[in-house]
Amino acid sequence: MEQKGQYLEKGRHGTPMFPVEYYDCEYPANLAGLPVHWHEEFEVTYVRKGSCTYLIDLMPIRVKKGDFLFLPSGVLHGIPEGNTKMLETESFVFHPGMLGGMDVCGVKYISPLENGDIRFPYVFSKEGAGELSKGLKVLFDRLKNSFLDRETGYEMEVKACLLEMVLLLYRESSFERRKEENQSTIERLRKVIQYIKENYQKPVTVGELAAVCHFSECYFMRFFKQYMNMTCVEYMNQYRMEIAAERLSSGRESITDIALDTGFNNISYFNRVFKKSFGMTPKAYRQAYESVELDKVE
Repeated sequence: MEQKGQYLEKGRHGTPMFPVEYYDCEYPANLAGLPVHWHEEFEVTYVRKGSCTYLIDLMPIRVKKGDFLFLPSGVLHGIPEGNTKMLETESFVFHPGMLGGMDVCGVKYISPLENGDIRFPYVFSKEGAGELSKGLKVLFDRLKNSFLDRETGYEMEVKACLLEMVLLLYRESSFERRKEENQSTIERLRKVIQYIKENYQKPVTVGELAAVCHFSECYFMRFFKQYMNMTCVEYMNQYRMEIAAERLSSGRESITDIALDTGFNNISYFNRVFKKSFGMTPKAYRQAYESVELDKVE
């Protein structure tokens, strides 16, 4: 993948010695949506409740309760709509390096997934996957319990469960060689996403984003909307809202400082965008989060 490191999602999942992390997410309680992104790690997600439309490598895919998503390295994915209700997911994000190195397992099975040479279906439903879906659920529950209980040797059990999942996919699911037709489009979108991540704290114009792709502004706006199912301005605001919500819930910074530091020079506009995304003002969001945290302590 050309210049792959330039578009990498910032942040570490797990530790260098044990690069795996568990995430329990509720939408839209603590996120306006899930901005489209990618990472080097693999991701396995179980939809515990609700439904939504994911955007996965430019394709809108509907997922619902009971579905599994398997996303290998480099796959653009997210929930750009930002209007999902009562969606709950559980995910494990892990680096493929922990499953196999230069042995036969790594070379023959893991590396082709990491490099994009082999692709499984992104979504496995109870109706379509049958016994495969049941097997994934058994392994996912075992993986989750082991990771959270952390009994002696849990690291080995976590690794074993992840390897069993990949083995199950190879044996019970179809796979195909990835087509290169969309690679140019995907690479351009990765560049734009990376530019937004690196510059969201200041005003970003459509012209700047168009220049990243070497497109005219008019063509770029149509291009972005066609493949991302939202305008570039909507995407920037969604990404900024995610950052703002995290900072509102994790510190005592003033709302004005957070607004200015996420690229909004107009506080009233920041408040309007935030309320549209989360259904409440930034102040109310902070109070609601503090109330939830207090309930946990009590």
